[in-house]
Amino acid sequence: MSGRAHRIGAVFYLLWGIIHVLGGAAMLATLRSAGGAGVLRMIATADPGSAPDSVPEIVTAVAGFHSWNLLWIGALVAGVALTLNWRNRRSGFWINLTLAGAADAGLVAFMLAPGLMRLSDGLIGIVLFGLAFMFSGLGRRYATDMRS
Repeated sequence: MSGRAHRIGAVFYLLWGIIHVLGGAAMLATLRSAGGAGVLRMIATADPGSAPDSVPEIVTAVAGFHSWNLLWIGALVAGVALTLNWRNRRSGFWINLTLAGAADAGLVAFMLAPGLMRLSDGLIGIVLFGLAFMFSGLGRRYATDMRS
């Protein structure tokens, strides 16, 4: 198991990346069809009625910016998973730990902790990150050449 742990971690990072690419793309599509208020209703799953029916242009722009960032961070995590994590590279371990960990920390701090998003809606990414970190960490721990 320890010889393949890094590849299991890579698969979990790949899944984390895919759901974030899909989430970012869905938010961008909602932005086009329903504007910034639609994106806010999409995100505020704990109380969708708390999102306003219309928002200033700057809120729409920030929602688009967030959606775009979610998409590219997910794509980068997936790419690193398929290349560096799959080969058990130390750089891949640290890149994905930092990117996915920081993104999930922001989700917890700004959406889940204040109760704006249901825990069940944010938990899948956090669980995938935890599993990816655990397995890629095991893979690094048992690497034959810890410098790679």
